[in-house]
Amino acid sequence: MNRIFKNTSSLFSAHLIGRLASLVITVWLMPRYFTETAFGGYFIAIALTNLIAILTELGMQNPLIREMTLHLDQTRHYLGNALIVRSLLSIVAYAIMLISGIFLYPAEIVTMIVYLGLAEIVNSLAQLYRCVFRAHEEIKYEAFTVVAERGVFFLIGGGAILLNYGLLTVCQVTLAAGCINLILSVGFTRYRFTQLRFQPSRGIVKVLMQQALPFAIGNLFNLLYFRMDAILLSKLSSDGVDANAWYGLAYTIANAFTILPGAFMMGAMFPVLSRAWEREKRRFPSVYTFSMRWMVRTGLPFAVGLSTLSFEITGVLFRNYTPDEVGKVATALQWLSWAGGLLFLTTAVLAVLRATDKRRAFSVLMGTTAFLNICLNLYLIPRFSHVGAAIAMVISEAYVLVVGLGYISRNIVKFRETFPILPTLLKAGFLSVVMGIGLVLLKGMLSVWVLIPLAVLFYGGGIAILGEFRDSVRFD
Repeated sequence: MNRIFKNTSSLFSAHLIGRLASLVITVWLMPRYFTETAFGGYFIAIALTNLIAILTELGMQNPLIREMTLHLDQTRHYLGNALIVRSLLSIVAYAIMLISGIFLYPAEIVTMIVYLGLAEIVNSLAQLYRCVFRAHEEIKYEAFTVVAERGVFFLIGGGAILLNYGLLTVCQVTLAAGCINLILSVGFTRYRFTQLRFQPSRGIVKVLMQQALPFAIGNLFNLLYFRMDAILLSKLSSDGVDANAWYGLAYTIANAFTILPGAFMMGAMFPVLSRAWEREKRRFPSVYTFSMRWMVRTGLPFAVGLSTLSFEITGVLFRNYTPDEVGKVATALQWLSWAGGLLFLTTAVLAVLRATDKRRAFSVLMGTTAFLNICLNLYLIPRFSHVGAAIAMVISEAYVLVVGLGYISRNIVKFRETFPILPTLLKAGFLSVVMGIGLVLLKGMLSVWVLIPLAVLFYGGGIAILGEFRDSVRFD
């Protein structure tokens, strides 16, 4: 238990620092120094490179963590063989990024794709070394690399913007920060965990690929519904690239606070879930219940609070925007707040499917979600522009949650074994509603910087009084 919270807090703190740094650059500096069309193109380049970069992973990351967790003495062999596969895939992915950019976008965006694509490739290689940290449950090393990478981006990238360098320089800084991430990850792995020498093994590659390929298809579909909206916006919205700017700003704000489910579920809990499923199946229901209860506790107040204060937060962050522009960003943020809250729960659902090696179910769920999301975007974006994309995201996340939970309750953990989730849901729901009502009544009288701490104190204190912290420290 202590290790879980230690790993979660380490990774959460690191990513929180990184997200806050990115928020300052993306939400505070860029709107002041660049036109909406310019950083709308920047968001398009990020979305395209991030989408195609999924080819470099090929679904390998979670199976790699899973296998190394179960065979720690074979860490260097699993890592080395995974590096061979990923290096080959990286060449293919980078070529697709460049070709896609040349055919779809003007030269300014293509130039950004050149550097952001290389940054994605470098970070994908570094991610394999982070798998070592997670498998050994020593996430403090990953936390250090995250802080170092984001720190370089914040200091040098922010300085470049203040000195009136262009967005291309920001992209180059992103690549440099990724290289530092890779160097540190290699160094920690070499001196703390394992030698980097290894023997190519067809058997290891076969094991990883057998588990990874079905997840690769699912991961591709997963990223499609996360990134396709940004790509479709510039083509389908009557506002053009400007819609990418409004949506990208709202998405960046909402996404900044969804690091907790990633740190908790995929960072700290995934090795525990994998080990419980393989070696201690009787403990799996309690581990799963523990995870879901924490995601309920944190996801509900996040959605209610951010949605309630979206116009106030946007007004404070974008003082140089007109009221109409603030409203465009804030309306999208209201919807994306609920998508972010649902993401807490869907992250737990997807982590369970990955940890239990439910490849077919994962791929089918992600495929149907991607199809639903693309259809919704094709219908909603021409009618509601960037707000339509946000609505599509909420519906897609709700679909993942309902269908995913239904599958888990039928095939992995029976509903009667997860009964403690229901009281937690009722308590968190009640406190979130009361908190939301309080924010509505007070937001006209108090600053948003006062309201946010008050909301956190009220909800945290209420959860503690209702015994949720005390009840949650036991797995059995």
